[in-house]
This record gives sequence, structure tokens and C-alpha cells, in this order.
Amino acid sequence: MNKRLSWVTILGMAPIFAFSAVATVAQPSPVSSTINITCNTDTSSTPTAIATSSAQGSARNITMISFLPQYFSTQDAVQNCQNTAKILQGLYKKGRAHYLTNDKLKAQPVVCAVERRGVGCNHYSAQVLFALDAKVNSSQALYEMLGSDFKQSQPPDSRTVSRIYVDIKSKPWWQRLF
Repeated sequence: MNKRLSWVTILGMAPIFAFSAVATVAQPSPVSSTINITCNTDTSSTPTAIATSSAQGSARNITMISFLPQYFSTQDAVQNCQNTAKILQGLYKKGRAHYLTNDKLKAQPVVCAVERRGVGCNHYSAQVLFALDAKVNSSQALYEMLGSDFKQSQPPDSRTVSRIYVDIKSKPWWQRLF
């Protein structure tokens, strides 16, 4: 009787497990695998890391970071843009791109990708995207370089904010791609 009861219990629970599995698979992913991050190096514009999706038969672009001429030479802007796009694409594929932040490493201002707030660019999981000139305020530079979908409503106060965190995972920017 015990054996029969256990089979009845298992068979009775099967639809619940199946429904749970289908519900889990059917959940939309906030960062779709169809998102590609590339560097647009059109000679008539500023090198820009963009997120692109070609879902539903149309391509849409969202500007992530523009490598502005006040911070980079033309050659450095192109190189940094290409490296940043490559690193961010790899992090997105692994599900590890959550925030952009700024920091100083060995007295050099840098911008990096981190998995959570409170982590600096010297953390083992951080990925440095690019370095800035030693005299540059990296918080202000990062804010100015961001695409409009990633900017806060107010720029950081350069006198009180030493590090900003830009959410690139959970913001609804990716929804505009579809």
C-alpha cells in the first residue's frame, strides 16, 4: 500500500512540476541573447558603443557610451570603443554586466563594469573598460559619455561624489530594443 501511495503522490505531482518548468522557460529574459554590443566608428561621428537588436524584423540601436573628443584622441577613442564593446558583449553573454562605475587604479581614473554596487574597479570580478587622463574627474566624464537611456536626471556633484554606479542590467533600456 505504501508503494502504491508513493506512486499516486508522484503521478499527482507531475502536472505541478511540468507547469512550473513551462512557467520558468516562458519567463522573458531582461537581457535577450539577441542583443549585440558593438562599436560604431563611422568617420563622421564620435566612436560609440551601441546595443543593437534585430528582433521582430527591425534593428534598433541604443547608445551606451560615446568616446568624446575632450577625453580621447581619435585613435584612442576608436580603440577604447572597440575594447569596451567587446568586453561588455562578453559580460552580457555570461550574465555578468550589471553596472558601470568609475574608480582610480594606481592614481589613474578608470571606468569598469562590475557585478554589484559597492564594488570598485580593483575587485577581482571587475572588468576595466578604459582609462582616462589623470587630471580628469572620472565621475563627470562617465556621466557625460553615457547615452541618454543610462543617465540619471542630474549629473553627479563632482565635489561630493567620487564614484557613480550606472545600472546597465535592470533598466528598461533593453525593452526599447524590441
